[in-house]
Amino acid sequence: MGSPNRDQRRDDPLERLRRLRPSDIDEGALTELLHELQVHEEELTAQNRQLIETQHALEESRDRYVDLYDFAPIGFMTISESGVIREINLTGASLLHRERGKILGLPFRAFVRTMDKSRFAEHLRQCRHLDQTTATTELTLNGGDHVTHVQLVTRRHGSEHEGETTPSLLTAIIDISQRKRLEEERRHAEDANEKLVRDREIARARADAKDHFLAILSHELRTPLTPIVATLSDDRLLSLAPEPLLHALQTVRRNLDLEVRLIDDLLDVTRISRDRLVVTREQVNIHDLLRDVTAMLDDESRQCGVRVACRLDAPHPRVIGDSRRLSQVFWNLLGNAIKFSNAGDTVVIESSGKPGGFIEVSVTDTGAGMTEAVVRSINDPGEGAAEMPIQPASGLGLGLAICRGVVKAHGGTLRAVSQGRNQGSSFVVRIPVDMAPERTQRTPRSSEQPRKGPALTRRILLVEDHRDSADTLSQLLMFHDYHVRVARTMQEAIAAANQEVFDLLISDIRLPDGSGLDLIRRVQSQRPIRGIAISGFGTEQDQRRSREAGYETHLTKPLDLNQLLDAIERIVSSA
Repeated sequence: MGSPNRDQRRDDPLERLRRLRPSDIDEGALTELLHELQVHEEELTAQNRQLIETQHALEESRDRYVDLYDFAPIGFMTISESGVIREINLTGASLLHRERGKILGLPFRAFVRTMDKSRFAEHLRQCRHLDQTTATTELTLNGGDHVTHVQLVTRRHGSEHEGETTPSLLTAIIDISQRKRLEEERRHAEDANEKLVRDREIARARADAKDHFLAILSHELRTPLTPIVATLSDDRLLSLAPEPLLHALQTVRRNLDLEVRLIDDLLDVTRISRDRLVVTREQVNIHDLLRDVTAMLDDESRQCGVRVACRLDAPHPRVIGDSRRLSQVFWNLLGNAIKFSNAGDTVVIESSGKPGGFIEVSVTDTGAGMTEAVVRSINDPGEGAAEMPIQPASGLGLGLAICRGVVKAHGGTLRAVSQGRNQGSSFVVRIPVDMAPERTQRTPRSSEQPRKGPALTRRILLVEDHRDSADTLSQLLMFHDYHVRVARTMQEAIAAANQEVFDLLISDIRLPDGSGLDLIRRVQSQRPIRGIAISGFGTEQDQRRSREAGYETHLTKPLDLNQLLDAIERIVSSA
């Protein structure tokens, strides 16, 4: 049996034509042969056309591949196992900042920054042992004025190169500079945020340390003032003094009051600056409060030769707020108005109702006045000003800042008005009114209430480690017919309570061997006893802790004896 090629040649019309002898030629055979030749020619033409179309398609496909390869958004290159660049697309060449023709044949390592050359060498080592997986690494390229961060993703592949089959490394070069930049920015932002948090914590710690320092300072300043203030506030004792001595003692008392006020102002400014000012919420009659403040400053106004006139015309004088804090505001404003007025002047306090449910109180004087810059700095504290809003004749000049903070805490505003130097000033406070019916009756000030004194001799256990305060308070209380036993430590007080029955415990909170809070708990666990806490710490939190421990009231040093006697009488009379 012949081979297929031989059979095909035998059937080929051209082959048959070559074998045809003249004796074999007849018209029918020739016609058949010519027909076959025509068919064969047509088949060859069709095959040729198909080959041409296939070639064109291959060329178009190749061109598309070249275009995709060259203009892909990712760099592609083929390198040898030693890292020599054999092929690279246009994107890859742009990442290397060279023309493509000048890159081929160069080692890729030449474009890697020195710090990453060892990392690229390790990448090549891994690629030589790859099977079907890929190897990935990140490194930086030399880029002239800037550094390009790239990721290499490499797969091992065998290819024909210069007549030999050699393995090649097909590598994608992915520009990750933007990702690195975003990571760096995020890292910087996180570092900045961490620094901000640390700075905030440091600032909070410093503020807490400052608050603690001021609280301790306040306590240390108040404690030695207690025996002086208590003595000078005892009306019964002062009534025994001759007139010249009484006048001198009253002068000392006024200056002591100023000293205590400076301590309170310093602490209040700190609380206001940190939004820690706490105000109680109760119904307050502003007109009654203004009359009380005017009465409290009556001696000062008479000594300065200044008349105070009240024109209280507001139809709804009640507000919800802290009567003590509001008294502090108007005491400061009226005190300053008196201080900066001339003898013979009149300070006017006016109240009026305003639309929107507000009461407006103005304190107006005809004295020193203020410049426009000072007025602006008061009404817009954010602007700041070179001058103090109110130049104090004495003190730290903190009164106005406290007034503004207290009024703000009550949902109100404080505004200053002045036409200039020596043209007088007016400070206007506007606070929301409470339209509900009056719920409380006005309570007279303690100085207006007659003191009855103890119906029976009451036994008091006084616990105070400050010797002068303990001695003075015990003597004054005994002068007012109370039996007093003094203890200077917590253990002395417990021993005394075990030996003797007392009607009342008056104790300092800070004791050398413990706390007055623990003391009343210990004593009350043995037998019932009423208590008054005394301390140089007088915040709302301090007072709350004292009440929770078992004390019925908390008095802040330096102690006004009238306040202490009032508290004692209130407690023992309700027993």
